[in-house]
Amino acid sequence: MIIDTHAHFYFPEILENIEEIIDNSLKAGVEKIIMPAVDFKSCETILGLVSKYNMLYAALGLHPGDIKNLDESEFYKLEPLLKENKVVGIGETGLDYYWDKTYNDKQKVFFRNHLELAAKYNLPVIIHTRDSVAEAIEITNEYRHRIKAQFHCFSGNTDELKQIISCENFYVSYCGNITYKKSDSVTLVENTPVEKMLSETDSPFLAPMPHRGKKNQPAYVVDTIRKIAKIKNMDENTLIDAIHKNTEIVFPGIFQ
Repeated sequence: MIIDTHAHFYFPEILENIEEIIDNSLKAGVEKIIMPAVDFKSCETILGLVSKYNMLYAALGLHPGDIKNLDESEFYKLEPLLKENKVVGIGETGLDYYWDKTYNDKQKVFFRNHLELAAKYNLPVIIHTRDSVAEAIEITNEYRHRIKAQFHCFSGNTDELKQIISCENFYVSYCGNITYKKSDSVTLVENTPVEKMLSETDSPFLAPMPHRGKKNQPAYVVDTIRKIAKIKNMDENTLIDAIHKNTEIVFPGIFQ
C-alpha cells in the first residue's frame, strides 16, 4: 500500500470534494495520507479532518511563508496542539527565500523553534526548502542526532542530496514535477537510494503527468512512483514496498 506523506487538505476546493478525493485515493491503493499545516487556521482544519477520517493524519507547523506577521511568542501556541490525537509530525516548516527575503533571519528563528519541538516530542519534521536548500541543511544538521527529517519536494543539487542522505535520519521525497518533460530531477532521483525515499504529492499542487493542469490529489502519487521506478530501472511494487518501510521508520505514529 502507498502513503502520501504530504497533501494540503485545507483548501476550500479540496474540502468541498474530500469524500471523492479520499475514495479516489483508496481505489488507487493509497493507504494513509499525512496533511501538513501552514498556519494556525490550517492546524484547526486538519485536526478536525483527522477526527473524521481514519486514513488521515496531521503534521502541525507554521510555513515560512506564513510567519512574516507573527510575533515569535505566538509560535508557542503550536506546542499544545501537538498533543492532539493523530498528530504524527511537525511541519511544514523550513525556509523560503523565493518570494521575500526581508525576514530571512526570522524564518531561521521559527525553523529552529520547530526543530526544538520535534526533538522534544520525538516527532519527525517536514522541511520546505525553496531557494534555501543549503541553509536549511546546515540548520537541520545541528539536530541530526535528535530528529528525523523529510526534505519534501526536494529540488537541491547532487552535492546537497549527498549531504542529506549521509545523515541516518534524513530522507527526501519528490513530487509530480519530476514527470515533466523539462524536469532536471532525473539525476537526483538516480542518486537517491530507495532506502532514503518517501512518497508525496504536495496536493493540490504539482500534479504529475498525465494529470498536469489539474488539481493534484493523493491518488496521483502512483504516477510519480511509476516515474521514479522507471528512472531507477526497478520494479514498481519493489519500490512501493521500500518506500513503505521508510515511512514506517520516519512516521511511526501512523502505524500505531
